[in-house]
Amino acid sequence: MKISTSFLFDRATERMSTIQNKLATTQAQMAVGKQILSPSAAPDQAAAIQRLKGEVQRQESHMRTLDVAMRRYTAEETALSSSNDLLIRMKELGIQAANDTLAPDDRKAIGVEMKALRNQLLSLGNTRDNSGNYLFSGTRVNTPAFAEDANGQVVYEGDQTQTRIPAGVERTVQFTRAGTDVFRRVVRDDGQAVGFFNALDQMIEGVNSSLTAKVQQGIADITQMHDSMTLSQAQNGSDQTVVQSQLDVLEETTLRIKSTLSEIEDLDYAEAVTRMNKEMMAMEAAMGSFGKISSLSLFDYIRG
Repeated sequence: MKISTSFLFDRATERMSTIQNKLATTQAQMAVGKQILSPSAAPDQAAAIQRLKGEVQRQESHMRTLDVAMRRYTAEETALSSSNDLLIRMKELGIQAANDTLAPDDRKAIGVEMKALRNQLLSLGNTRDNSGNYLFSGTRVNTPAFAEDANGQVVYEGDQTQTRIPAGVERTVQFTRAGTDVFRRVVRDDGQAVGFFNALDQMIEGVNSSLTAKVQQGIADITQMHDSMTLSQAQNGSDQTVVQSQLDVLEETTLRIKSTLSEIEDLDYAEAVTRMNKEMMAMEAAMGSFGKISSLSLFDYIRG
């Protein structure tokens, strides 16, 4: 079998080109830290990587939504707790004002403190979250939940719409809350329903005017308000527990998906370095062989 010089050159060139391409690929992989440099290099792996990346994005998007909800619940929790404390103090003052031994001026002094507490409650009703949205306006998050009209009466300016967000398999939690569900109107023994702040104003008026019956009614009203506020606190705590549990599940799931993605996508640097060293040695050997082949000719064989 005759082997021409051009054939030897072609074979040597082809071998060096193959080794050089492999070496360049390994170096490129090490530069970016990825096994796959283009989808065409490994279509099946590339498809799996895109699917896993999409799942990670979906999980992280859900987590961001739940993080916003948790921050909102935390702000609500603070507002509800503070409101309950103020109601307890108002009830204490009401019981004190109902004492027949107090002079009218003493009751008026109590009325001044109660008015301040009422204004604090109104401020808490218009609490905003970290994004500047009103917590208790329903979906009208840019509108203060409560405002005083021309007669000094507090009116609710939010809406009753409730939005919910998914928090687990077939489970949702309330995201927006109507102020009237928190600062609820009271229903008296005669069946009359009175707004939260209107009931407080009537009680303060009773204290200032030394009207014991109004004060007693106010004490009963505040007891009802306190029960409603406590119920709202319990709901808030329940929602926080559900959301935190779902966040834990999502974090664990995301970590597992990222681990699988890393196994498919990320480069094993130890293996890559070993492979690159082998390819460099093969390249040196091929270049050495090519140098020897390129220096040979027919006359060298004749002289030999």
